[in-house]
Amino acid sequence: MLSADALLDDARIASGLDDYGPMDFAEGLRVLVKSINEESGLTAANAARYGEELLRLLVNRLRMRRDIVRHPEILNEQILPPVFITSLPRTGSTKLHRMLGASGDFNSMKFWQAYQFARIEDGPVSGPDPRIAEAEHFLAGLKQRAPGYLEYHPMFADETEEEHILLDAGFNSLYQHAAFLNVPSYIGWVMALDRSVMFDELRRMLQYLQWQHYRGSGIESKRRWILKTPGLLGTEGALAEAFPGTDFIVTHRHPAKIMPTTAALFCGTLEMYNTTVDKQMAGNVMLGNFGYTVQRHLEWRATYPAHKVRDVRFDDIVNRDVDVLAGLYDFLGMPFTDTSRANVEAWLKRDAARRDQSQPRQLAEFGLDDATVNNTFAAYIGRYHDFL
Repeated sequence: MLSADALLDDARIASGLDDYGPMDFAEGLRVLVKSINEESGLTAANAARYGEELLRLLVNRLRMRRDIVRHPEILNEQILPPVFITSLPRTGSTKLHRMLGASGDFNSMKFWQAYQFARIEDGPVSGPDPRIAEAEHFLAGLKQRAPGYLEYHPMFADETEEEHILLDAGFNSLYQHAAFLNVPSYIGWVMALDRSVMFDELRRMLQYLQWQHYRGSGIESKRRWILKTPGLLGTEGALAEAFPGTDFIVTHRHPAKIMPTTAALFCGTLEMYNTTVDKQMAGNVMLGNFGYTVQRHLEWRATYPAHKVRDVRFDDIVNRDVDVLAGLYDFLGMPFTDTSRANVEAWLKRDAARRDQSQPRQLAEFGLDDATVNNTFAAYIGRYHDFL
């Protein structure tokens, strides 16, 4: 069985550090560990493997605290209003996110920068940052143990990735913990939280990443962050309160088209630590989760200034990618320069060369049907009919 206290102590030993700073995160860690032990059904070996991931998060927290204490200017980093892509999954948001990240006009976090978000030592690194190799090692293991995950969401150490990887370290959000494990008590605990706590911590982490990778007097320190996580659908209001002036891009595709591969993606994440995966359970969980979060999204959308939100069709992202990007630059009041276009087109060429075709899936495979999906998402379909 895992022990929260033992993990906290093991991280101190592994890092050679003992100051976590404020211990607010520890309650979430304890709830998660209890839920893993009592509800997840993990084998002892898989529980130990997940414990290694928890240890990584805690070591990174200790290292970040070390840097903030030694370099208090980190918390003076100015975070400009970000651009946030919000959507249901499987709507083209990852392609759009990575295109914008490749443009050179935004700050974005690469997978390795989020996976090992804290510097190993306080000081400059000579040669390649060892955190890159650690991220590549993790992704190699993920490809071996959970190929279904990477089939529908390919990840690369040096590519733009979602901020949920940062949020995992706060033990106050759902994504990885709830995606990889059956932890209903932890999920219920998180859902009752004030979401502002999560986004306040995200701000500090962005300040820390900006200080590491984009600080100085150059243009990088004056760029906006481009963020995206479908798992944060429905939390836009809390995010906008934490980051006033945020511009939102909402990507759309019909729910009946996305739910089969959304369920398949969830099954892929469960492969990482579970010996068996129940496809019907996966379908019901994804339908329920996103049915709930899309309602919260619609409530937010009814109140947020219309000129701060732009809707984009999935088919346009797939078939008119560069034109879509040019339109988004207009929306953001930014010039889409020849350099921006060349950077994006180079990324598109590289991405096309390495992509494998994912397997098509059907609703029935996951115990779902068109009528159920359409009924669950009726309000969303009605609101965004022209973009589906």
